[in-house]
Amino acid sequence: MTALMEAAASRLRVCLRGRVRGDVLLAPYNSFRIGGPALLFVEPADRDDLRAALHFAHAEGLSVHVLGGGSNTLFRDGGFKGLVIHMAAFRGLERQGDTVHAGAGVRISRLLAFCCREGLAGLEILSGVPGMVGGAVWGNAGAWGGATADPLVWVDVLTNGGGIQRLIRAAIPFRYRFSGLPAGSIVLEAGFLLTPDDPGAIRRRISGYLVRRNASQPVEFRSAGSIFKNPPNDFAGRLVDLVGLKGTQIGQAKISERHGNYIVNLGGAQARDVLALADLARERVRAQTGIELELEIRVVGDE
Repeated sequence: MTALMEAAASRLRVCLRGRVRGDVLLAPYNSFRIGGPALLFVEPADRDDLRAALHFAHAEGLSVHVLGGGSNTLFRDGGFKGLVIHMAAFRGLERQGDTVHAGAGVRISRLLAFCCREGLAGLEILSGVPGMVGGAVWGNAGAWGGATADPLVWVDVLTNGGGIQRLIRAAIPFRYRFSGLPAGSIVLEAGFLLTPDDPGAIRRRISGYLVRRNASQPVEFRSAGSIFKNPPNDFAGRLVDLVGLKGTQIGQAKISERHGNYIVNLGGAQARDVLALADLARERVRAQTGIELELEIRVVGDE
C-alpha cells in the first residue's frame, strides 16, 4: 500500500469503530475466489459506522462497492481502486410474530436454519443459494420459480443522502433478478412474512431442493452461480449447450459440463479467463440463435 493510502486508512480508522484495512485481496471474499486487491476495505460495526465510511469515501473522492457474501460478483484481476464496504457485521436475526427480521449480513443458510427451527415456511426455495440477505434482496435472488421478493414485506435501506428509509414491498418494483431499489441505497435489513409449518416438513423441503441443486449444478467447484440471466421463455444453460460450448476451457476457467450457465474456477482462474468465456458464449449464442444473453453476475473493479 502506498504511503498516501496508508495515510487515508489511518484517517478512516479514527472515524470508525469497525475494522479498516488497506490493500486487501478480494479473492477470499467472493464465491469465485477470484480478484485483485481493494485499496481500502472496511467492515462497519453498525449503521453509524456505515454512514461514516460513506461520508469518508465521498470526501476523499473514492468509489464505493458494497459487499456481502460475494456470491454473484466477479472482481477483476486489477482489484478495486476504491473503498469496499463489507456488510458481515449486520447479522441481526429475530422473529416477531410470523415475520422474520434479517440483517443484510445474515447468510442465507443461517436464515433458512433459523426459519426451520422456528417452524416458519416460505423461504425454502433459497436452499443452496449462497450469499447474504442484502445481496439476495438487491438482486431478487431465487430458484425453482420462486424469488426473495415473494415473502418480503419491507426493506430498510440507507439512502444515498444518508437517511434510513423503510420501503414496503408494494413500493419496490421487483422483477426477475432485479429489485429496483433506489440507486445508491444500501440494504440494511429485511422483513419476511412467513407461514407457520411443521419444522420437519420445512426441513424435508430444504433437503429436497438441495438434492436437486447438487444433482444439476457443479457445486464441487468455485463459481458465482448463474453467469447469465435466463432470457424470456428459455434457459441460458440450454442455449450455451445448444451452441456446443459445455466443457470449453480458457486458462483455469471452464464452462461446466454439468450446467452450461455456470463458469467454474478449476483453481487459479483469473477474471479475464471468466470474461473471455462469457464473451464467447454471448457471441456464439447471438450468432446462432439471435438471442442476446445478459450477465447476471456483477463485474467489479479494474483490469
